[in-house]
Order: sequence, then C-alpha cells, then structure tokens
Amino acid sequence: MVAWKGFLPALGIAVHVAAAIIAIIYIVLPWIRNNFAKRGCVPGPAFWLPLIGETPQLLQSPFKYMWNCWIAYGGVFRTNLLGQQVYVVGTQDVLRSVWSDEEAFEFFVPGKTFSMLLTDIRHMREPVQHAFFRRKLGQALSPAAVAANLLGPMAEVMRRHLDEWGRRGRVELSHACEELSMDVALEVVTGHPLPPDPADRATMRRLFRTVLDGLFGLPVVLPGTAIYRALRARRRLMAMLWPLVEAEAAEIAAKARGGEGAKDDLEAEGTAADAAAAASASTGASGPPPVRMLEAQVSSALAAAAAAAESKSRSISGSTSGGVDHAGLLGSLLSPEQLFERALGTVIAVDETSRHMFFAAISATALAPGVRSRLEEEQRQAIRKYGNELSYSVLSDMPYLDAVIKETLRLLPPSIGGFRIAKRDVQLRGGVVVPRGGVVYWSTHLAHCCDPALLPRTPAPEPPARFAQAGSWFRSSASATAAASDPAAATRRALARGAAVGPTGLPAHLDFQCRFEEAFRPERWLVGGSSGVAEETRPRQWVVFGGGAHLCLGQHVAVAEAKLLLVLLLRRFEVRLEDPGLLAKASMLPGPKPRKGTDGLLLIPRDLQTEDP
Repeated sequence: MVAWKGFLPALGIAVHVAAAIIAIIYIVLPWIRNNFAKRGCVPGPAFWLPLIGETPQLLQSPFKYMWNCWIAYGGVFRTNLLGQQVYVVGTQDVLRSVWSDEEAFEFFVPGKTFSMLLTDIRHMREPVQHAFFRRKLGQALSPAAVAANLLGPMAEVMRRHLDEWGRRGRVELSHACEELSMDVALEVVTGHPLPPDPADRATMRRLFRTVLDGLFGLPVVLPGTAIYRALRARRRLMAMLWPLVEAEAAEIAAKARGGEGAKDDLEAEGTAADAAAAASASTGASGPPPVRMLEAQVSSALAAAAAAAESKSRSISGSTSGGVDHAGLLGSLLSPEQLFERALGTVIAVDETSRHMFFAAISATALAPGVRSRLEEEQRQAIRKYGNELSYSVLSDMPYLDAVIKETLRLLPPSIGGFRIAKRDVQLRGGVVVPRGGVVYWSTHLAHCCDPALLPRTPAPEPPARFAQAGSWFRSSASATAAASDPAAATRRALARGAAVGPTGLPAHLDFQCRFEEAFRPERWLVGGSSGVAEETRPRQWVVFGGGAHLCLGQHVAVAEAKLLLVLLLRRFEVRLEDPGLLAKASMLPGPKPRKGTDGLLLIPRDLQTEDP
C-alpha cells in the first residue's frame, strides 16, 4: 500500500506531461505553423525523424508521398530528406520560375557521393561555361543530329542485343536493359567503342556500373562500401580510357590553335530551333557533323575560356589581343582527371535515364494487352507504308508509339527531378519565401500527381472516412488539424475525393500497382480523331526532362531510343512477363527497379510482317 502511495503521484505527473505533449502536437504547433505560413513561410510537416527525415516515406512510394503532401500543403512545401531541409515544388507556374530565374537559383547536386566521383561541374553551374556547353551539346543531340548521326549506330547495338535475347529465349529484364543502355551510352553517344575483346568489354561495363552504384550509396570510404568500390572502379576506368581521351583532347586543342575553333559564337536556343531541326530531320536532311560528347565538352570549355580571356584583354587594353592560346587554356582550365570526369558524366547521364526507361517501356507494354495490340497494328501499317525502314521520320509517323512513350514516362518516370539552391531570399507564387541558401527540389512525381488535366473538374462531397496523410501518426494528426482551417487545402481534399482513390490511397491516373490499365492510358495523349480525347484532358504537367536553362538536351535521344527499342522488339518477338506483379513490387527511386527474381521476360520469336493480326 505504501508503495502505491509513492507511485500514484509519479503516474499523475506522467499523465499531465503526456497531455501537455498531445496538446502541443494537436493545437500549438499547427497554430504556429499556420501563422508562420501566413507571413510567407513554406508549409510542411511539423515532425520528421532525425538524420533521415521523411526519406523512408518517399522511398516507399514516391507518388503516394507526393500525393498526400499535395493534399495537405499544396504544390509548394518543405520537408526533410536525409537530414537536409528541402523546399519541394511541383506546380507549373512555380516550376517555370525555378527553372528560368538563374539570378535567383543555381544548379545544385545534393549528396557527397556525387562530388566525390565528379569533382568538376563548372560547366553546369557557371552561366558562361554552361551556355557554350549547351550550344555544343545541342549540335550533338538535336533531332537532326539524332537522325543523321545516332539512329543508325543505335539500331545496330539494339539488334545485337535483341539477337542475344532471342537466343536465350528468356532474360532478366532489368539486367538486360542495363547492359543495353551501357552499350548505347559508350558506343553511340560518347563515340568511344568498347574493346573488341569480350572479356575487356565485360570488365569496362562492370566498372562503369560500379561507379553508377556508388552515386547512391553513403559517403563512407571504407572497404566494402559502394563509394569505396566506385572510387576504385573510377581509377581503373581512367587508366583504361585516358589514352583515348588525351588523344582526342589534344586533337581538339590543335584544331583550336589552328583557328578552326577559335571563334564560337553563342546562338539562340529554344523551341523554334528545335522545331527547325525536327523539320530538317523529318525531311531526311543531313544534320550537323558528328560531335562526340568529349569534343563538345572540351571545345565548349575552350570557347568559354577564350571568351573570358578576350573580355579581360579588352577591359585592360581596350582592344582584342592578337589571339588566344587554346592549348594553354585547355591546360589551365581542365586537368586530365577533370576531362575524364566529363566523359564519365556523359555516360552516367545517358545510362541512368536509358536503363530505367527501357525497363519501364517494355514492362508497361507487356502488362497491357490492349496497348500492345494497338502498337502491333500500328507497326503493321508502318511496314505496309515504309517497309523495313526505321529512319527518324518513320519513327515520327507513329503517333500511338509516341503516346505510349510519353505515358510511360508520366507514370514511371526515370528521374525524380532536380535540385536548385537559392542565391537570395526568393518569393514564390502564393507569398511563400525560400530563404537564401535553401535547397529547392523540383519533383517529377509531385508535378505528375497534381496535373490539373488529370484531376476532376469539380470537387466531391465529404467522404465517410478521412484521408490518411503522408508521414508518421504524429505528423498526420498535426497536418489534418492545420489543414482544417485552410480553404485551399479543403479544395484539394475535395478534388482528391473525386479522383476515385483506390486501395493504395492513390487516384486512378497514378495507381499502377493495383489498377494498371486505368493508370496506363496512352490514349490520353491523343487529342481529337478517333481517340475522342479533349485538349483540356491531355496532361499538361509533364516534366520528365525538366525545363529552362537546364532542360535536358538528351531528350530527343532518349525518346528516339525508347521508340526504336519497342519497334524492334515487337516486330521480332511476342513478349510475356513471368510475374504480372512486377511493377507492383518494384521500387521507384531513382527510377523503376524490380524486386530480385520478379523481372523474367519470355521472348517468343515471330514475324509481325507476315503474321495475321
């Protein structure tokens, strides 16, 4: 009895403390957050886990996380990922501002592992170098250049891999796409062929893959860690490839010294230039001469340095100097290691997009019989019209194939988006302010979640049960309390209710796990004609390749190679997935990646040209 008398006061104190904590969670913190939001602060969760933040929720389901955050906070919110506070944006108006305002935002790559493997990204961050870099890459990756210089070699690489797939009869799709994308990156885009010896070829591919795996590991350089293996692989690759890189760099510098590349005027870029290039490609006109990535990187660096040197000379003497020593500029601007890193960066950029896109396009097509049948019929029509020709103009005359690729990239994006860092305090639409030094994450998944073209036109009535918010139980409770007094949040919740949210908590246009055929609808991209799709229901927030000054210049290559692969595959094989739940079990960051043992793909040979529909 005496013991209980001593215990009861302590129990009472504990109950009071617990009640106070609950009151803070439900009342005080939401009130503080709402009042700060009215003064320009960005809304976001009240709680997150130390060190890792809300990374687990994002990794588990990017679409579900972003969908629930959009309902709670809108198209701009703050969160914490891997211990770093970030400001997430996803609506079209805000995205344009973040992409285009280079005086307010600077290109940024988070994570230490990236900077450990690629120490020099001045060509992406410094405006002058970036402008010349984009001009050279624009020459190498425009639609006309793809048509004239890349499509043929790309088809050869793909046919070689498909021959091997056919001999096997079954492949593990993810691994097969990794091998294919690596060969496309090395043999076609960079212009450096793999060694002729199969053993050396396999070694080089494995080393590049090890480097790529290190990008997404922890920055702990200890034996056995991903970054440790990546750094060792990087050194071995440099030893294997540097003689080729050195010879090409010297040749470019010699041309510049001889006057062939002494002047490199910056030309305007934009949709008009792309349209002209596309028109040239579609008529079969020859594109610009082949420009390999390393050549683009070295020559753009030389041009930027030459422009800076001449500008400095004018400011000192009032006139131009007699000339610029491009070889000397090359030595002062880029070390051998940095030149190699730029070539490595090209391989990373091409491969990281292509392998996820190949896997997603083949998986989605195999899982949708109706889509596959319509694709096959379009191919029969193309064969009757063009024969076996697969030029850029022929691929451009396949509207349903184009819709399939766009829908694949919308539903299964190969990239999570990108990052910028604020150079100063920046006020975004709605009055929210991103402070100087704040990291802005423009999210592909968030933009595709809240695309107004895919949401209901009118709000739905109150549901019988409340929506669950993203994050922990504490955060869910706080978010619900805060949103209750926010009219905009109430409107978003009403629109979400009208979006036919299924068992996964996602609307039909995102729910590839449980309602794939409802989610994957290429027809939504075909406006008018027999499709009957209205312009206002065509997706408008499709941001797979970014925008603004850092719009992905490789987008034409990416779309062309995905189209070409599907055409070659469907004309030669009937494809079947061993596990129909492949995508439902896959992880989605940084791109679609299957669970081990679920991605078996069966290939049954056929001839679509002679086969009865």
